Amino acid sequence: MNPEPPPFQESSRCDVCKCSFNTFRRRHHCRCCGRTLCSEHSSSQMPLPQFGIYTNVRVCSDCFNNFSKSTGDNLGPSAERINSVSEAVSRLDMNGDSEHRSESSSLQPHVSTVPECKCGMPLCICEVSLPPALAAPLQTVASSSTSSAKTKKTDGVPRQRRPTQDSSQGVGPSASCLDKPLADYEENGEGLREAIKNGDRAGVKDLLDKGVDSNYCDKQGLSVLHLAAVFNQTDIVFTLMDHGARLDCKNSQGETPLDCAPATLQYKMKKKIEEGLA
Repeated sequence: MNPEPPPFQESSRCDVCKCSFNTFRRRHHCRCCGRTLCSEHSSSQMPLPQFGIYTNVRVCSDCFNNFSKSTGDNLGPSAERINSVSEAVSRLDMNGDSEHRSESSSLQPHVSTVPECKCGMPLCICEVSLPPALAAPLQTVASSSTSSAKTKKTDGVPRQRRPTQDSSQGVGPSASCLDKPLADYEENGEGLREAIKNGDRAGVKDLLDKGVDSNYCDKQGLSVLHLAAVFNQTDIVFTLMDHGARLDCKNSQGETPLDCAPATLQYKMKKKIEEGLA
């Protein structure tokens, strides 16, 4: 029968780093020795067959290291034989590589040597000094790439300005195209609502010029001026106001178009009203 694991020690601090536990630093226990630890010092996991636990459980680093050391000591002579064989094979490979390198070096001219590492960092940051025969072509390639990048950057400036210059000469879209409606709307209030939803100022003006009522309301009492104010269509709102749209019309919630408009549009509408009264 397997012995039971040791009971958990209850402590308010980690047994290793002595840090206190709180909401963000939880308390953990080593399943092998029972000590109270923080998450950092109980991050190792291993099975504990001596206690009948064959799955990985949380243990402290001391118990994990002791288990690893005892496992390495119990490998026996078979592990030593494996290590000796692998060492012999590695020596053979190294000797073969050295002979191959010596033969290749005798046949090929010596181009460059690898400098000795002086920084001592895991990823060496020592600069490799290239021979003059290789350094000159690399500098030529770098300078040519830099000059081509500058050329592309300068070439992009006039290309962006060409459409604005050509538009004054009639190449760009003319003003008459912007005054045409975007679609064919029905000559009634619903067509006017559709034009407002599409933001088609030319369509709205065209329908109003054809006699469509600028105070058309739907079944919920929402006028076309309400709709334009909700959609923040400043030009359409001013067009409707110029064609006699009423500002005192209220919807089912008792709101006027001025109440439904955003703050910026409200200011513009009030300013237009004041200019009309003046």
